[in-house]
Amino acid sequence: NGCSGAAATKGGRGNNLPICPISAQNNLLYITLAGGGMLVADSSTTPMTIVAEYGNQVVYGAGCGGVEVGSTMYLNSGVSASGAGATQSMYAVWAFENEDFLNGVNAENVPLPAVVYEDPGNTATGGNINGPSSITDGQLPGGTVRRDSHGAAATVNGRHLHVVDRIQNVVESYNVFSNHRVVNDLTTLWTGEPAACMDYSVTDDPNLPKNDPAPDLMEATPDGKYLMIAFRGPAPVSVPHSAQGSCPGVGVFELQPSGKFGQLVTVLRSTNQVSDSVSIMDSSFPGGVAYSGSERSDIHGSMVIDKSYW
Repeated sequence: NGCSGAAATKGGRGNNLPICPISAQNNLLYITLAGGGMLVADSSTTPMTIVAEYGNQVVYGAGCGGVEVGSTMYLNSGVSASGAGATQSMYAVWAFENEDFLNGVNAENVPLPAVVYEDPGNTATGGNINGPSSITDGQLPGGTVRRDSHGAAATVNGRHLHVVDRIQNVVESYNVFSNHRVVNDLTTLWTGEPAACMDYSVTDDPNLPKNDPAPDLMEATPDGKYLMIAFRGPAPVSVPHSAQGSCPGVGVFELQPSGKFGQLVTVLRSTNQVSDSVSIMDSSFPGGVAYSGSERSDIHGSMVIDKSYW
């Protein structure tokens, strides 16, 4: 669609840097883009054939989280990994039907995705044309309204979709039939006590807030009982303006049988004490803390492997 300029429609695709390619049935590949917009490709051809394209006013930028439930693909949009993301807030979830991309090449922006959820506080960034241009209250837990949707997983019963927020430390659950939304807090148990990240937080910098999971990519266990969620560290190597956390490792999020509700029951804590040559300054983690400790572990993804297939 010309990517940008007069030829672009629905915002075009000003930055075509691929972020997360998500594979689906029928050899489809959903490709999110840094500056927003999206491509759907047929991966069975060489080279791959683009069968659908969307502008960034339809699918906002920096999505990295997608999962297929039945014949529906769910994708999200988040804040930019570049420095511009430091004042962005973005939480949006979209749904596409695979069957819409099986009969040749579609016209631009056809068909439009279903909007599962779009946070009303999103900034006018990444293709979104509504909201404030920026939010400057940082990333510290309890002190910011900024959001950053990231990661997606489905329950094994196919009833619920889960998407995390790296800044607000929540797992949001959506009923795939009604889009009904439930917010699960990663920092607090149902009893009201602090969840597991508190006990597994680093302690070598008193200025770093504890109980800050900073959740990232995740997968469900085959028995459907847990989500295994990557937790970022106090010195994140990417997206430093929204991914600083206090308990690096893999969070074990226990689901109720329905898959709608859950709570963080423990953290498989990781550590990396290998010294590096990186000089941490006040500007290293915008809106966060200039971490002075030695922990360098920073888990960005979690994968669950069913050993019964080995």
